[in-house]
Amino acid sequence: MTPDAIRHALERGLPIADASFDAIYPHELRGHSELHWTPIAIARRAAALFELGPGHRVLDVGCSVGKACLVGALASGATWWGVDRDPALIEVATETARTLGVYATRFLCGDANTLDWSQFDGLYFYNPFPPRPESHPNAFVRYSQFVQGVEGAELQLPTLRPGARVVTYHGFGGDMPAGFELCAREPAGNDELQLWVRT
Repeated sequence: MTPDAIRHALERGLPIADASFDAIYPHELRGHSELHWTPIAIARRAAALFELGPGHRVLDVGCSVGKACLVGALASGATWWGVDRDPALIEVATETARTLGVYATRFLCGDANTLDWSQFDGLYFYNPFPPRPESHPNAFVRYSQFVQGVEGAELQLPTLRPGARVVTYHGFGGDMPAGFELCAREPAGNDELQLWVRT
């Protein structure tokens, strides 16, 4: 499929295979799709659970190559921001957004926990703090980085304003803090989607 055909299908909710979408990405990255990238059907459902549209902002913590952001932006009209520590992945996400003509996305390289989460209407988590082998050769250091990420998220979540929504797929590694209500929980892929709303 051409980029225009992919964008058209996503904007109109038409069926599209993940393999067709993933073909936009560099060949050497596509093998990560099944394990690390949000499938199209789940990204579409997550976007629907947010119930957000133009003028709203969603942050995808640990966005990788930006697949969930691109699908979410086209499906909802909301602006999706993605943040990831890997500059190479952020570069790929940014280039893919250009290729598809998706202008309601922004991609940042860095630590998500240094951002001001209160500026967002929604947060999306798909196992955002995995201890990636390439991040450090020492497994203990990688685990420490994972713990720091989770603990940082647990501190950041209470800063969200009332009514803000958090959608998780495979969770974020920690527990939702007090002040969030679980409003939806449904099977999705090999796990489930959960919708939490800040009270």
